[in-house]
Amino acid sequence: MNSLIKAFLLRNMILPLGDIVFGQKLMSRLRFLEEAQYWPYHKILEKQSQDLRALINIAYNEVPLYHHLMDKVGVRPEDIQMPTDLHKLPIVTKDILCAGYPDETTRSTGQKTYEAFTSGSTGKNFIVQEDAKTASFYRAVFLLHLEWTGWSIGEPHLQTGMNLSRNIERKLKDWLFGCHYVDAHRLEDKSLDDMLNIIETHDLNYLWGYPGSIYYLAKYAISKGWNKPLKAVASWGSTLYPHYRKTISQAFHTKVYDAYGSAEGLQIAAQCEEGNYHLHALDTIVEFLDDAGNPVEPGTLGNLIVTRLHPGPMPLIRYEIGDLGVPSEHLVCKCGRTLPLMESIKGRSGDVVLTPSGNRLLSEFFCGILEYFPEVDQFQIIQNSKDKIIIKLVPKEELISKKIDEIINVMKIRGASDLFFEVELVDNLPIPKTGKHRYIISNLID
Repeated sequence: MNSLIKAFLLRNMILPLGDIVFGQKLMSRLRFLEEAQYWPYHKILEKQSQDLRALINIAYNEVPLYHHLMDKVGVRPEDIQMPTDLHKLPIVTKDILCAGYPDETTRSTGQKTYEAFTSGSTGKNFIVQEDAKTASFYRAVFLLHLEWTGWSIGEPHLQTGMNLSRNIERKLKDWLFGCHYVDAHRLEDKSLDDMLNIIETHDLNYLWGYPGSIYYLAKYAISKGWNKPLKAVASWGSTLYPHYRKTISQAFHTKVYDAYGSAEGLQIAAQCEEGNYHLHALDTIVEFLDDAGNPVEPGTLGNLIVTRLHPGPMPLIRYEIGDLGVPSEHLVCKCGRTLPLMESIKGRSGDVVLTPSGNRLLSEFFCGILEYFPEVDQFQIIQNSKDKIIIKLVPKEELISKKIDEIINVMKIRGASDLFFEVELVDNLPIPKTGKHRYIISNLID
């Protein structure tokens, strides 16, 4: 099928029909964002404030946790009129939300809800509730960012990811969007060679996925003298280090467009063609605060506190996401978009565990496995030698030997078959001076 015809059908018929069937708003939201990203900034702020007022009213009236927190500090919904009023509300942590989940932290939206599991960047397991509308909102932002790379809906691409169980819905999505989905955890030479063959055989121009997996693919491509130019690379999910970006750009002769979000259903910022990170201000409000809870100056490192403007089944208001970022000193971007800017993301671990066979296990490998074991509260992986890793586990409930064996077995099946595992059960994990828990500590260099 001609790519232009396919794109037209997807945008105007197939995906809008899917929104009706599944109770989503993906395409209507995407069209709104495509226009609103160029609004005058005062109009963006007005829309942000309008949605914030609606969010606060819903949270106060329908979510016991926020009702209690607001009453405790003497704040009424009408006291929150715009983003600068958010400081009147307390900051909400994962621990606070976990303690109240689900009765105190969720509300009915009239849609079927499901649980999304995440260990985020802190290594602490966390559950959020979503529904189809909530998911369609953050997916619309995700598609908007991909459009910033020059990609159009339906254009074929290669994606490295963790959702290896491609059910009927995911297979349909892959087919409609032209996605060749590969395992981000399989980074031995043969798997990397297979990825390059897919790109070449299908003449793909776009590559998406985790920075670490794309970095190792790029290193392998350079070593093999592989030099097919791509139109763009899009990365997300962990830190895109400068040497990652340089190697990827060199290997694929293109720009790398990084995005920052979280598995809690938050798309927070993404790079445009000018290389600047734009905050998705129509979906989230981001505060950059020091340890005392005060706003930091532009260009200064701060704790990220995020408010999602769409309430969904589980509102997130002044949520301490556990990452560090730097607000930008610049107010205007040459790309023409008026969404506000941030300078950079800091403080997320991107260490890699190496196996004797040459596989490289990214932090997402361990997060994607351990987050599905509710017995585990926190974890940390330490590697001092290439054939062994130490797994420190803080149990949430009794962690029997059989369950530990199951964890190890899953890791071996997924790509760590030649590693020796030493498991330690500990009461807590020390927090470094940065305040940021490192859940992968690798003392090897690759």
